[in-house]
Formats: sequence, C-alpha cells, structure tokens
Amino acid sequence: MPPDDKFSPTRRHLLTGALGTVAALAVGPAATSPVGQLDRPQPRYPHAPGGLVVFGDDGTDVAAFVKAVARIAAMGGGTLMFRRGVYNWSSADLRALGHPGIAVPANCTIDGNGSVINITGSDQIFYVFTATDVSRVAVADLKVIGNSVSTGYNGGAFMKFALSPTATAGIDTFTLDTVELQNFKAPWWILVYNESRSNLEIQHIRINGLRGISRQGNSLDPENLGANAAVIGINSAAWEPHDAARAIVRDVIVTGFYAEATHIKQGINFESNVRDSEIRGAVVHNAGLVGGKDDTGCYALMVYGANNRNIRITDPVLISPRDNGIYAVNGSGLVIRNATVRGQSSTVGATLPKSGIACNSVRDVVISGGTFSNNVTDLYLGIRGSEANVSVEGVQCAGASKAGILLQGASADVGGVTITGARVAADATAHALLSPNDTIHYVNDVHIADCNFATKSLTAVAVSASPTPARNWSFSNVTCTSRGTPFQATQFGGRMTIQGMRLVLSGGGTEGYSAFRCFGAGAMIVDGLTIAGQKVGNTMDTRGFVGSLTNIHTENSHTQPVPASEGTVRPTFPGFPGARIQNLAPGAGTHREWQWQHRGWVETR
Repeated sequence: MPPDDKFSPTRRHLLTGALGTVAALAVGPAATSPVGQLDRPQPRYPHAPGGLVVFGDDGTDVAAFVKAVARIAAMGGGTLMFRRGVYNWSSADLRALGHPGIAVPANCTIDGNGSVINITGSDQIFYVFTATDVSRVAVADLKVIGNSVSTGYNGGAFMKFALSPTATAGIDTFTLDTVELQNFKAPWWILVYNESRSNLEIQHIRINGLRGISRQGNSLDPENLGANAAVIGINSAAWEPHDAARAIVRDVIVTGFYAEATHIKQGINFESNVRDSEIRGAVVHNAGLVGGKDDTGCYALMVYGANNRNIRITDPVLISPRDNGIYAVNGSGLVIRNATVRGQSSTVGATLPKSGIACNSVRDVVISGGTFSNNVTDLYLGIRGSEANVSVEGVQCAGASKAGILLQGASADVGGVTITGARVAADATAHALLSPNDTIHYVNDVHIADCNFATKSLTAVAVSASPTPARNWSFSNVTCTSRGTPFQATQFGGRMTIQGMRLVLSGGGTEGYSAFRCFGAGAMIVDGLTIAGQKVGNTMDTRGFVGSLTNIHTENSHTQPVPASEGTVRPTFPGFPGARIQNLAPGAGTHREWQWQHRGWVETR
C-alpha cells in the first residue's frame, strides 16, 4: 500500500474538507502494482456532489467497475475514486457491454487518483466510457492505454459524450482533466457528439491537460482522406448550411493539450456546428508523419464545417505536421493568435491546400502574430464571398519552399483581405507573397500595408502572371526584396494603388529581369516607388501600362526601364483626371513628366 506521502500536493488539496475522512480509503491496496506520482498539471475539476465510492476493494475488473458506477447512479451522483494503482481491463469484457461500454450516469466524477488502466486482449471495444443524454460528467487524473484494435467508426475509442437523436433536453458540463491516453485506434479517441434533430445543445465542455500519445498502427486508414484519426473530436450531425440552428455544440475550451501524433492524423477536430469555443496552448507534434500519407487529412488542428462560428485558437505550437498545422474550412468568426508552426511538409496541393495555416473559404478571420518556419507554405488564404473579411496581422514567416503567403480565390469575384505588419523571408524556391489571379479565380479588395516581403528566389511578390480582372488592390509602405523581380503584377486589369513601395535587388539583380514588372497593367496608380541596388536587369517593365506613375526613384542603381515602357515615351492611352506619367528616361533639359489635361497629355517641367 502506498504510504500517505505518496499523495501529490494536488491529491492532498482535493482530499481536504468533506473528502478528508476518506483519504486513507483511496490509498489502500490497488489493482496490481502502485504507480508513483505523475508529472502532470494540477486537476482543476470539482468533485461531484453526492456520495463517494472507492473502486478497488470489491474487485478490480470491468464488472466490478460497472457495479461501482451503479452505486454512484443509485446515489443520484457523486465521485467514483480509484485506489491508486494499475488496472488491467479485458477488451472482451468491455466489448460484451455493447456500444455504450461503461455507461456513466449524470452528476458523476470518475477520479482516477493517478491510476493506470491497460486495455488487454485483442477484442475491438466500442468505447471504454460513454455518457449519453446526461449532464455534469467528469473524468480526471487517469492514464488509459488502449489495445489499438478498431475497424471503423464507433469503435476502439476511450470516451463518448453525446446527445442522442431521441433526447428531449440539452446536456452540459463535461470535463476531462489531467487525462493521458495512449495507443487507441479510432476516428476520435474522445468524441463529443450532438445528434439532436432539433435545436437542443451540448454546452460547457472543458478539456484540460489532456495528453494523447500515438503508437505504431493507431491510424485507421493512412491512405484515405475521409478517414479521421484524432485524439479529440468535437462534432455535430448538423453539417449542412440549412441545419445551422440544429445540434449545436457550444462553449468548448481545450487548454494545455499535448499530442504526439506521429502514428495518427490529427490532434483536435472541431467539426460541423461548433460555436463560441477555444483551443488554448495546444502542442501537437508530427501529425500524420507515419499515420498518414500526403493529402490524406493530416492536420494538427482542424476546424471544418459551414456552421462553425466564433472559434478562437491561441498560442498553438505545431511541429512537423504533414498536410497542415491548422486546417480551417467554411464557417465564420475564426481567430488564430500567436501560432507557431514549423516543418509542414506535404507539397501535394492539387486537391486541398497545404500550409502551416490553411484558411479555406472561412469568413471573418483574424490571424494575428505567430511564427512560421521551414514550411512548404506558411499561410494559405482561400477566399470565398465578396466580403470575406480576412485579416492577417504581424506574422513572421521564414524559410517557406513554395510561398510565404498564398492568396487565392475559391471562385470568381471574391474579396476582402487585409495584410499588415507581415515579415516574410522565403527560401530560394518560393515567393514571399503569391496570388495567382487569373480570369476565373481572382481576389478583389486586397489591402497590404507596412510589410516586408523577401525571398532568395527571383520574384518576391507576384499578384498576377496572366490577364485578370482583379481590382481594388493597394500596397502602402511595403518593401520587396529578391534577386530579379521584387514586384510583379503583369496584366492586372483592375485598379491597383501603390504608395511608398521599396524594391531591393539582392546581389545586384539578374540579367533579363525587371525590378517592377507590371506590363499590361490596366489601372495602376503608383505614387512613391524606390528601386535600390540594381546593377543588372531593368528598373521597370511598364509596357502597355495604363494609370499614373509618379515619385519614382532609384538608389545605387545603374539600370534603365525596358524600352517602350510607359515613362520612356509619350503616353498614348487615354488618361483620367489627375493622371501623371513621370519621365523615366529624361535627357538634359527635357520635361519632368506628362500630365493628363483637357483630354490630352501635356509635358510639364
């Protein structure tokens, strides 16, 4: 029997007051060998009101635990506390209980007291515990090691907290605190699921200090994009947009989560109709590194579904995810703050985007702060709707091999993006900012300010390479650095305003490349452009340019515009009130610029 001093300070704290008189009961003979103190966060859950049952005296197997649960249920709730020890539970015994596994009643706290449960044998269980249509359920201070046996949905998992299709009232208050899970094989090791056919809700989910450790073989189907393998699934059956008022899961807070996800695909999934919820300080390593293949849904964190609303992810640390660090699809009201994503590796982006954070067709988004390094792409912004309201603020990106920020329309004529304070330093094969606008998929209403975009490659910023009707873009106080073309917006058909842009040519530039490559631009207003450090190549390629060019300067540069660029000859395009074209190749005593006056271009000195 462990002596009293084997209680952690956490246990002593929890066993004060009304529970103090039963402290000795919970440290008597345990199932097999006792375990010492675990290095884990302090549990924060309250013990349930009502009675107390100590598990371990009258048997240690599944049948004994079911009897102990029945005693708690007969009391109307209470705390079922393990004697601290190691318990071996037969998978055959759990399977014999059917789909519910061990059914947990309302008002029940299962206090593991630092115990370990091993699921033994090779039978596929359904769940160890389920709590269906009941409220105020908690599991804490427990380590459970699964047997990694499952063939599909609703099998092989640790716990399910659910509202059934036949429920007549909503449920609330499910708490997991300081639980460690290992070696489960299921779509979700922990599933919170609302199947209500009406507007009944699941509310107040608290998951604190959960650890999930995957092992070889824990992924259900490594090659199937549709097969999940996650530690936590917060799900609703209401995934169609017309079902938005039905089966909501609301007020979920996950804190202090850690997953070693090498042999599964995901850490945490919020799916379909999750509202007003938050993931704080999640740490996920190696999502899908072995448990998946490229383009099979290997995401450290996922927020998926048209009905998700008001989800916040703060301070996540996501190391070496295969497909995406965070994958968010549809829904609205997403805030991601201070993310760290390093080592995202999949390059297979033809089906779904791959990046440190992929925000695909989500409205009302803020991505603020954060550090991204050595990813294929750091941020993917897939825009849907004409007023998407997507904002990126103060991100730090380094070492991307495809793009620092990739901005793309999910359909035609979408828009509403603001990027401020970004510092992007891409690798030798990557753009710092890439928006491949074309005639089908393009983004309008994009405003970029106070940013540095640099690459070791030839082109830092490319916002079009073919004709596009994209419109209403602006760049203000932006520095672009590359070896050849720091800024490119060729054949950009709509209005673009550039103020205070600085283009820096690393290594002096590259022969055959222009620092400012905007030939065929349809309505571009440039007021303040500096080209620095260009020794070879051309300063400007503005052939076929339509708009206004003023306050163009060079520093430590000895190059000229491409012949026939606007600014080297008298403009021939119809101007507009206030349009001016600076003379970019003046000789001694020649005019300074052309101004559009009285329906014509007038030379001015």
